Order: sequence, then structure tokens, then C-alpha cells
Amino acid sequence: MIGLALFSGCAPSPQIDPPLFSPAPVGLSTGYEPLPILDAREILPPELLKSEYHTVLDQVVPFRSTYHFSISSPFGQFEAFGLDMLRIRIQEIQALAKMEHISRIETFGEGALRAALSPVQFLHRLATHPLETLVNVPKGIWKMITRIEEMGRGRRGVWEDSESHELIGFSRVKRLLAHQFGVDVYSSNPILQKKLSQLAWANYAGDAGIRMLTLPVTGPAGAVLLGTSWSTVLDELLRDNAPEDLRRMNRDKLTAMGISEELREAFLNHPWYSPRHETYVVHALAQLKGVRNREAFFRLALTATFEEDALFYQRMAEMLAAYHRQQTPIVELVGVQPDLLLAHTATQRVVTVLPETWLPWTRDVASKAEAVQHWAAQADPPRPTIELWVAGSLTPQAAQQFSKRGVIVYEQALARLLHRDGDHEPSSPRIAALVTAQ
Repeated sequence: MIGLALFSGCAPSPQIDPPLFSPAPVGLSTGYEPLPILDAREILPPELLKSEYHTVLDQVVPFRSTYHFSISSPFGQFEAFGLDMLRIRIQEIQALAKMEHISRIETFGEGALRAALSPVQFLHRLATHPLETLVNVPKGIWKMITRIEEMGRGRRGVWEDSESHELIGFSRVKRLLAHQFGVDVYSSNPILQKKLSQLAWANYAGDAGIRMLTLPVTGPAGAVLLGTSWSTVLDELLRDNAPEDLRRMNRDKLTAMGISEELREAFLNHPWYSPRHETYVVHALAQLKGVRNREAFFRLALTATFEEDALFYQRMAEMLAAYHRQQTPIVELVGVQPDLLLAHTATQRVVTVLPETWLPWTRDVASKAEAVQHWAAQADPPRPTIELWVAGSLTPQAAQQFSKRGVIVYEQALARLLHRDGDHEPSSPRIAALVTAQ
């Protein structure tokens, strides 16, 4: 019997006998391990480690349950907590390089000057000649005017443009540019926000020369797990709709899921979830049609205290939706602890998904493993098969401990759920990928 099964890429799943449930052996050594300090040169592929415009500094230090990367670039030093955020920051640096090139061209100065005057001129015309001004406003602005009710119902986040910028059409231009450059218009990167706004004002002024030069930087704003067509639809939704439009659509979907008003409003107004995070989470959970107790996920999501937490729960939602569609249908979500969510399936499996790059055996991980085992044993009927899907890799110690507990572990779960060859999270000599234990 295979006590621990590890898979990567999109290789077909081998036939395995599901392990019988048994509690952790008496006297099982804990062997808790801290997250070690790593060397970026040992754990990152070349394209992440260095490019013409960035270098990841050698020392990678642990932070909470993830790692803190420092990135040097001509635009300043950036910090990234976790591999997901590292990829996002590197993509933003590449976009900044392109924006910097555009800002040097001669016509940019003229466009920027007209852009600086455009909103002032618009508001002046609106005050002095309201009827004539509104008649000449593009039809699209009437959609913006209908957003006023939603603006009063919710509040804009710190990285969202002001309501006035939305109403004059500037924010739409900025969203189009962000989409073209493959970056998130709601990014928390202040340098990116400044450059993006500068370029958006020039485009807002109608400078054709600038528009022609805003060529896209390769890559999407963030890798997603639900397929290219699905992510394309959501990216276009984010490009074409104001935060108020997205909030209204997300609220409708949450209502259709049966999420209580108190919980859905708390989620939609959570300070760490940008419109992008919210939209991806809601659309992913909406794919779990018929799954009971989706409220358990949103109660967990409300515990986010950092932007990285919001991204973590977004990835978790995407993994759950991909598992539900590609592996085995989920029938219910269960909040075992305030910070622990599991799913059980139509085939009586207990499943936990973790968007972690490297998972060591810590006291917290051991406690969660015990909680899942206890829930599975007490369920009616008992659930003999427990699966753990991890985005990246386990440490050898963690793999050994899960193996002794009869847990089936799927490493490189992002690549597996995406069905993509050769798309793996990086591993380290000190945090090595494992072979299947038999």
C-alpha cells in the first residue's frame, strides 16, 4: 500500500489503494522544524532570479508561514512575501521598464500637459454649461453615473481611484492600460501606481502617439488556476468594469450562493481584498455549484490581515474550484478550526488544499493535521481517505509525518490542477521534492 503519493505536472494519476484511517501512532516523534533561511540562487529558476531590470537578493528569510524576498531594480527595492507576490512584483518591474521608455519620448510631455488640464476643463465646463457638457459626454458615462448608488453603499480601497476620476472616465483609461501591460490596476505597488497614473493621464488627453506606444508586456497580471479562457474572461471583466460594477456583480453571485447579507457585505468591504481579489474569489466559489456551506470559506477569508493573506485565499478558492471540476466533485466545505478549511467529496474523501510553496513540519501544521484526522474519524460515516494538495513541495520531515498518518499528499498541485507540463514551484536542495513512497 502506498502511504504517501506525490505527483507533479500532468502525469496520469497512478492507481493507489486508499489508506485506512488510523490515528497517529503512539509516541510518534514530532520533530518540529523551523523555516530555514534560504539562498535565492538555490531555489529560484533563472527567469525569476534575475533579468535586465531586476535581481532577487540572495538571502531569503522566513516570515510567518512563507518567505520574504527582496528585489533590487532601477526603480527601487521591492519586497515580496511568498512566491506568488514575487512573480507579481517582477512582472510589475518589467511593466515599469516599458513605461519608463514611453515616458522619455518627446510627445509624452505634450500629452501629459493636456492630461493635467483635461479633468479641470471638464469640471469647469460641467459647472458653467451643464446641459451642453452632459449632452456631449460619451454614452458610457451614463453607466458611470448609475454607479453613484453603489459608491454610497460601499467604500473604495486605498489603491482604487477616487469616485471623481471614475466619473470623468480617467479610471477606465487606467484600467485599459493596466490590462495592456499585464499588471493589476489595484496593485499595492506605489511606484507602479504613480507611473500607471502618469501614463493614463497622457492617454486620457487623447495623445495618439502615446497610445500607439503602449505595447503590452508579456504575461497576465497573475497566474490563475482555472484555465486561460476563464482567466481571460475575468481579466476583461476587471478591465471593463468599475469597482462598483464588480461589487454589484459579486454581491449578486454571493446572494445566489446563499451567503448571508452580513457575511457578504463584510467580505465585499474587507480592507485587504481588492476588487481583483474579490472577483476571482467569488467567481471561483460560484463554480462550486450545489456545494453546501460555502459560507465556511468566506468566514475563513475574513481572517485576512495582510494583502498576501487575500492572495492566499484567492489561490485557495481557485484550487478548490479546479479540484471540483477536474478531480472529484466536492459536496460540502467544513470549517474545522477558525483558520482551517476542508472539503469532503462525493467519494467520501476529505480534502485540504494549501497554496503553500514550501511546507515544513511545524507545531501549527501538526495541530491542523490532527484536527483533520479527528474530524474524518468522527464523521458519519467515517472518511478513511484524507488528501492534502500543496501548491509546491513538502520538506522531507513533513512528508514523513504525513506518510505515517496515512495522508495522501499531492505536491506541485498547481501544475497538476492546471494540467501544465513543466510548470512547477521551485524546490531547494534543503527543501527537496520527494519521490513516491511505497
